Amino acid sequence: MAQDDYHHGNLRQALLDAGEKLLETKGVEGLSMRALARTTGVSHAAPYRHFADKADLLAALAARGFARLAETLVAVAAAHGDDPQREYLVACRRYMELGMDAPAMYRLMFGQQQPGVGDQPELAQAGQAAYEALLGAMARGRAAGTLGEVDDEAKATAVWSMVHGVTELAISGRLEPCAGDRLEILALGEQMCSLLLSGLAAREHAT
Repeated sequence: MAQDDYHHGNLRQALLDAGEKLLETKGVEGLSMRALARTTGVSHAAPYRHFADKADLLAALAARGFARLAETLVAVAAAHGDDPQREYLVACRRYMELGMDAPAMYRLMFGQQQPGVGDQPELAQAGQAAYEALLGAMARGRAAGTLGEVDDEAKATAVWSMVHGVTELAISGRLEPCAGDRLEILALGEQMCSLLLSGLAAREHAT
């Protein structure tokens, strides 16, 4: 069977799976269309049927990361939506876990600007879905009186900025008190999320 005739059932899915593994093991620099084809077991031309170029592939991978984040936040809301404070803390932890489990993906999503990546509709839609999931959590917290009456977008920006910063410090090995221990890092992150929650509540009581 010629490589061009090789079918995975869903070749695009298989290419993204392989691309994500290459991203985590080789980094953005080591991820190429040729390496992707070789890893997936298809011809060098096959990936171009689904991705115009490497930038298009990276955008699709980043979109997958944002979709995973959105799905995670939605799942947390489904499990803890009746307790917005618990939802908030669990969501912060899950966010950190996603970044720590796939640091190269995390940095592709948020930290490493790549030429040609950013204007793809799929990426924009996935990023917006993740942001809207976070806004939903902020709105539920406001309705329950947990997160105060501060504008939901302002709260979302504050929460996202803090948990993003902690996650980046964690995957960069710069949370010195934790010495790289995963459980200690997550515990510290939860403490910081709790501090922010307390600050929002205190601001509400002071107004």
